[in-house]
Amino acid sequence: MAKKANHQEKKPLPKKPPSSSFPIGKLFLVTAVLAGLASFYVYKVLTTPPDLPELDLNQWWGPYPIDQQKDESIRPFKIEFSDVVVNDLRERLLHRRPFVPPLEDAGFTYGFNSNFLTRVLDYWQNSYKFKDREMFLNQYNHYVTKIQGLDVHFMHVKPKVSPDVMVVPLLLLHGWPGSVREFYELVPKLTAPRDDVAFVFELVAPSLPGAGFSQGAARPGFGPIQIAGIMHQLMQRLGHTKYYVQGGDAGHTVGSLLATYYPQNVLGFHTNFPTLTFSSRASLYVFLGSFWPSLVVEPELESRLYPLGKHVSHLLEESGYMHIQATKPDTIGTALTDSPAGLAAYILEKFSTWTNPEFRKAGDGKLLDKFQLTHLLDNVMIYWVSNSITTSMRLYAETMNKKMLAVRIDDIPTDVPTWGIKFKHELLFHPDCVLRLKYKNYVASSVVEDGGHFAAMEMPDLMAEDIFKAVATFREFHEANTPASSAQTVYDFTVKDLNGREVKLDQYRGHVLLIVNVASQCGLTDTNYKQLNQLYEKYESKGLRILAFPCNQFGGQEPGSPEDIFKFTKNRNVKFDLFEKIEVNGDEAHPLWKFLKTIQRGTMGDFIKWNFSKFIVNKHGIPVARFGPNTDPVDLEPYLEKEL
Repeated sequence: MAKKANHQEKKPLPKKPPSSSFPIGKLFLVTAVLAGLASFYVYKVLTTPPDLPELDLNQWWGPYPIDQQKDESIRPFKIEFSDVVVNDLRERLLHRRPFVPPLEDAGFTYGFNSNFLTRVLDYWQNSYKFKDREMFLNQYNHYVTKIQGLDVHFMHVKPKVSPDVMVVPLLLLHGWPGSVREFYELVPKLTAPRDDVAFVFELVAPSLPGAGFSQGAARPGFGPIQIAGIMHQLMQRLGHTKYYVQGGDAGHTVGSLLATYYPQNVLGFHTNFPTLTFSSRASLYVFLGSFWPSLVVEPELESRLYPLGKHVSHLLEESGYMHIQATKPDTIGTALTDSPAGLAAYILEKFSTWTNPEFRKAGDGKLLDKFQLTHLLDNVMIYWVSNSITTSMRLYAETMNKKMLAVRIDDIPTDVPTWGIKFKHELLFHPDCVLRLKYKNYVASSVVEDGGHFAAMEMPDLMAEDIFKAVATFREFHEANTPASSAQTVYDFTVKDLNGREVKLDQYRGHVLLIVNVASQCGLTDTNYKQLNQLYEKYESKGLRILAFPCNQFGGQEPGSPEDIFKFTKNRNVKFDLFEKIEVNGDEAHPLWKFLKTIQRGTMGDFIKWNFSKFIVNKHGIPVARFGPNTDPVDLEPYLEKEL
């Protein structure tokens, strides 16, 4: 019998899976592209400055209704510790409840030690001389003016100096929980003439709006940007279109904003809190530096920033107040407004721990190692009398919020020359390379191996010296970086006399000037010095001033020191004004001479040909004539008489 045929179908062989090399390679390619795009995006975000937010200088921040007639008057103000306020304060201190005893050996680590607080409050109640301190605080002139609906208080101190000493305006900005009281020991040091510089300061020290005697805003949204706008308007109202700024803590933030918003007006920014708190780039630099600190910070300063974990931990421990004030300022404000004991403990605890973190271990917080109790209570009294603790703390809520943080204000660069002084125990530390991410002309840092957050009160001598040094550097910066083409008159320039003191040519306003480069060993010296003396004696009473600039660029014929030049000119009975030796040609030419050559060009090129080239400048500061070395000074009389 035939076999049955096997009709079972063959199962198809399973298909071989496609090669995995293509999709994996494609995946790697896509991942690489996405990673590259993400990296490029992050790079652009970090390196592209955000736009400067608009600032409305007409916005009304005071209570409604809006004043229809703008009041720009400046009104005298007196700090007053009235009998009503003082008696109420003493009653509250007298009837305070007993404090909970501190833990054994706790020092200030749990906050203000209640045993020491009892001593502080007893002194405040029984030994603090209220009327004497009121007189002390009123020793300087105080004023109030209304700006954008707010009464803004400021202390205004003008130096008493001779007319030949230059006076420059300086805006002093305090922080929290400080006040204008921080500057009282600093004021006399900044307004007294010094041998090493040719200027002193006219000081404007406002209470930041909401703090001390300046009114707080009536509605939300009034943050450091708005305060900066008000501070600028205050300086404008006082007639200072250009000015210097010094600030720490909140004053640093406002001062930095002034430098960012008004670079044409702020001539220099000095800060004792040189940090970039609101910069994502700065945070990234600091974080990356923790892996290789020497790339970010000098070895001798490394311990101020690294190990990063240690400093972050300390910062978190000391910033609890900030979280409260940034979220619920009015709650804590209510408690402090009602209790002088609470207000004193809350404020003075910062003066201990922020001056030196090691002070926390002491039962008295070592407060009196650095400060006088009377001075500390002056500051507390300003908050108590003005009832401003709540409004002062609202600044944190207006600063540490999403809207303000999104602005990234510290990522917006400024060209204003900036100088920082870094005290050892300051709450934050940033290296110079980080600071230059914002401050493109960060000229220098002073590093101090002591001191803390309240430097103006703790170390006024050192602060004053550093401020003078910084502003002198700012002035040199502008002198070196002001192109001749941007100057309008000779009054835009500053020069130095033979003693190295700065002389702003603005002091010659209204005079006719004869500006000449001189030399002591030139064949033209005898004739020119003799005839320049004759011109000066004849026309000085009519307003002529001769400005002589020694120069050694022509045949090396002015090789001497300033002392040699002074002796040489004294022997010739020279009475006109002599300045330090300069260059008049080339890249190192003094900016004034670059300006003169630009306005009055030469016949065979603009460069100065030899010693005793002469420029006549009219009463408006404009160069109107130029004469070569071979023109004798007496031949200039017709031209001088025309201008005189």
